[in-house]
Amino acid sequence: MPAVWMLSDTETWRVAGHVRSLGRIEAEVVPGDVSRGRAFYEGKAGCAACHIVAGRGTAVGPELTDVGSRRGAAQLRESLTDPEAALPERFLLVRLRTRDGREAHGQRVNEDVFTIQVRGDDGQFRSFRKDELADIDRQKGRSSMPSYRQLLGPAELDDLVAYLSSLRGQQ
Repeated sequence: MPAVWMLSDTETWRVAGHVRSLGRIEAEVVPGDVSRGRAFYEGKAGCAACHIVAGRGTAVGPELTDVGSRRGAAQLRESLTDPEAALPERFLLVRLRTRDGREAHGQRVNEDVFTIQVRGDDGQFRSFRKDELADIDRQKGRSSMPSYRQLLGPAELDDLVAYLSSLRGQQ
């Protein structure tokens, strides 16, 4: 790439659109009912307590507005039944204990030599100076998302996967 590369606003938007399209997967036909899956998402499964879809929900977990364009049905099913099977490389849960005995638990957002920032299970961001911590327990390979393998029946799971597959963001 050239050392100095100037793009107009229009060219920048076109490049950004192209890059975003590279990760998109084609829609696939999956068993299940999308409307029942949405009802499970919003009700019994309780997904909106941790995830955002189209601006609604809580940002403890990843936003799912376009998850159907980024993940296939098999990946979505695996995420629901075995959430710890394929965590993103940089995802890390931590449990912190301060020198004065306070505890915090959540997803590490950022960490450097002197500080660590965590998004708690309540969605709140907190920053800690490492010299004020008695312990940092890095829980590699762990997820706070529950497995729905036993919580949902096979048809309910099909419906939830169908709903998540239908979430393709703005096309």
